[in-house]
Amino acid sequence: MPTSAEEFAALVRVVKDAQRRFTAAPSEHPGCDFKAWLKANVKRPENQRGDPSRHTAETLRKFVETLGTALGTARVTALTKHDQWRKKRAEWDEWGDDEVVDAKGDRAWALVRRTRKHEGFAEAYYRLPSHEPPWRRTKYRPVRWCVEKEMKPRLLGVDCEMCETDDDTRALVGVSVVDDEGNILLKTLVKPPGNIVDMRTEITGLKAENVLAAPTTLSDVQDRLVELCKPGTVLVGHSLMHDLKSLKIDHQPVIDTGMLFRYKNLPRSTPSLAILCETLLKRKMRQTEAGYHDSVEDAKAALDLVLWAVREAKPIFEVDAPPHKVDAEDLCKLFIHRIPRGTSAEALKMVFEETDRAHIESVQGSFLDATTTDSAALGGKKTTSCLVTFTDTKRANDAFERLDGAVTKDAIGRAQKSRALPLDSTDRSVSVVVRRMTSSGSVVSAGAAAGAKRPANSVPATVPKSKKVRQRKPKSIALPGDKS
Repeated sequence: MPTSAEEFAALVRVVKDAQRRFTAAPSEHPGCDFKAWLKANVKRPENQRGDPSRHTAETLRKFVETLGTALGTARVTALTKHDQWRKKRAEWDEWGDDEVVDAKGDRAWALVRRTRKHEGFAEAYYRLPSHEPPWRRTKYRPVRWCVEKEMKPRLLGVDCEMCETDDDTRALVGVSVVDDEGNILLKTLVKPPGNIVDMRTEITGLKAENVLAAPTTLSDVQDRLVELCKPGTVLVGHSLMHDLKSLKIDHQPVIDTGMLFRYKNLPRSTPSLAILCETLLKRKMRQTEAGYHDSVEDAKAALDLVLWAVREAKPIFEVDAPPHKVDAEDLCKLFIHRIPRGTSAEALKMVFEETDRAHIESVQGSFLDATTTDSAALGGKKTTSCLVTFTDTKRANDAFERLDGAVTKDAIGRAQKSRALPLDSTDRSVSVVVRRMTSSGSVVSAGAAAGAKRPANSVPATVPKSKKVRQRKPKSIALPGDKS
């Protein structure tokens, strides 16, 4: 049976993943050493080619069969089906791009289109690994198809609470779903799998003993949400991709308020949900004494912003950025992020010149000096951040100025520099980022720092008017999710 392009691509990806596993932990994954397998099973010169894409599908398939079901053949099958589904989705998207939009049509569908046109949409929503267990995927219904079926969009606000476990940095511990009439359709705590590393109680107010006692699991929540996501359902949230990753659900269409609104003159920054509510809805969020996040409040806030934009004749999609406020006592600090967990405070001081290290009073970070010494964890994505406090503001400024490297700006204009941080006694190192606490537009006060840092929307605020034309789905294009 000939190998399809999707199957060959899946074989290559599985082999590359095996190579990465072996490189990260050779003793744990000896069977993933593709190069060693080639030398033992394939003749020259083919066994000298390290790149899987330079081998035949038959060679790759034989190696994959040695990996077992979880890492090998089952994964290839899942990836192949996923690539075929993505290809069908791309065909539908191409068909949908030809839609002639009626400016007097449903305003909610216009906001779905606006979200889809955001420059970060594909990266955020089209790379969800929904082929991996325990992910679930709802039936895909393109906007144009829904419009042609004269479906009124059913808007559901979604917000999740998350913690960090030993195998998931965004493990689900709570979820709320509300409809456009303010009804709470789902509100529950969720018991996360694995061991909790960081409960994030200071953000959510949730305690580990409560979520560990919850009878609801991720699978239970997925069943309920998939049941709610009938054709025409639009999920709404602020930076909703993070909630979908926590829920492990791939759903379209969506409206992401983090992709609808932006700050003026800050192309890489997006207003927080609280700022948008205060500016556009004239109400303040999180007014409880503790100030914890509430998933119902956040879900309703995102949904209310969408309903506001639907009602307004000329909705505002750009808001003025508030002044960045910095506590006076923070001026003597520098912020360092992208630090591998397990890095010691003493090692971090080596980022600075010897002259400046003598004036460091403290290095504070939640996950510095962690007990893990695993090289994959230290060199991987599990990073943390810290604050380095100097004896006074001048010492902090001088230390930053003496750092080698080009000065760049973060999303709200604060100067930062990248620096190499040695990981151990060998030559291995990682790049960390040292950042000032203030920008040129900062205001020194007793207030806390404000401002979000997500990619911005550069899409025009209005949809161009044009004559509505009745359109039909080409019979030659099968809808992703339909039975063949």
